[in-house]
Amino acid sequence: MLKTINSTKLRSHFKDSLDHIKTSKNPLIITERDVPTAVLIDIDEFEDLLSSKNKDFIASIKKAREQYKKGNVFDMNDVFADVI
Repeated sequence: MLKTINSTKLRSHFKDSLDHIKTSKNPLIITERDVPTAVLIDIDEFEDLLSSKNKDFIASIKKAREQYKKGNVFDMNDVFADVI
């Protein structure tokens, strides 16, 4: 079952709400005056949602995940070496 949270309570318990989403992978419905107005979802779920609408996007996500798994990543020194 999907959980809901009032927007006022969300402000007071934002970190707990994020932790719930991260661990459960379930969306959290935000209400205002008992009316659903928004949803907080896990980033992977969001990417999947976007990908269902944009095939180029899903291809780029898959490529990025493959590069990450192979260790093809940059650290901050690599990225900002010329700036510092």
